[in-house]
Amino acid sequence: MKIYKYWTLEKRTIQIDGLTQEIHCYGGSNISVEDAAQKAVEKMKKIERKIQGDKTVFEDYEVEVREEILQTIHEDAVITRNRYGASVLNVETLLILDIDKPKASIGDMFKKKDPAQNKAKIFDMVRKLASSSKYQGLGFRLYETAQGARVIVTGRDFDPRDSSTIKLMDEFNCDKLYTLLCQKQGCFRARLTPKPGRMKMRGYRVKFPREADAALDQWISTYERESQNYSVCKFIEQIGGTSLGSDVIRLHDEITKAHTHLNLA
Repeated sequence: MKIYKYWTLEKRTIQIDGLTQEIHCYGGSNISVEDAAQKAVEKMKKIERKIQGDKTVFEDYEVEVREEILQTIHEDAVITRNRYGASVLNVETLLILDIDKPKASIGDMFKKKDPAQNKAKIFDMVRKLASSSKYQGLGFRLYETAQGARVIVTGRDFDPRDSSTIKLMDEFNCDKLYTLLCQKQGCFRARLTPKPGRMKMRGYRVKFPREADAALDQWISTYERESQNYSVCKFIEQIGGTSLGSDVIRLHDEITKAHTHLNLA
């Protein structure tokens, strides 16, 4: 998981098919802006090698999470602000599943979609899989979200790039794009505060790193005030394993308002 305190944008002139081109690249560091600049230069050199035909230069590349750090819980658990202003939990080894729809069957193709029924199918699928002998010893915290379900898996650490983790995510019908994002960024993510649109609030495109922005500061103030009227997920039940035991999970439940009866957003 690459989340940095310092960021800088560097430029470099390179040759592409005999033409001079300028490329821009962000570099990040937890040491200094100067170190971030050096990281950006190193990345641009790799880009140049890629253009020149080196197909392996980015083979093991882990995409940085270029977002403002709001809180560092642990070295491997950080809260950031995403591109539309919401707070997001980023964790290296705590498996979080994002499930937006139940597994499809041939019969479902001819049925009218019912959001409530779809959620019930997701919950039943999670309960069945989580209770199987295959996952004995693990705990599954099931939450309802506006779209479907979120599941936090406890009992051991998970590597988002490991094939067994990806297989588990696929088995639980985890959102494909989310699974891919976890692999590329080397972490699992969970939104902690509402989507602006679900609160009937205009969005704001958050750029980072950023200069002083009074309009964004005002938007954040309004957003945080309106967010108090909604929850992001609702805790349903614990399946297997032990109950709440992680400070990261406790903070997740607190910020998402998982134990309230507020409208989901």
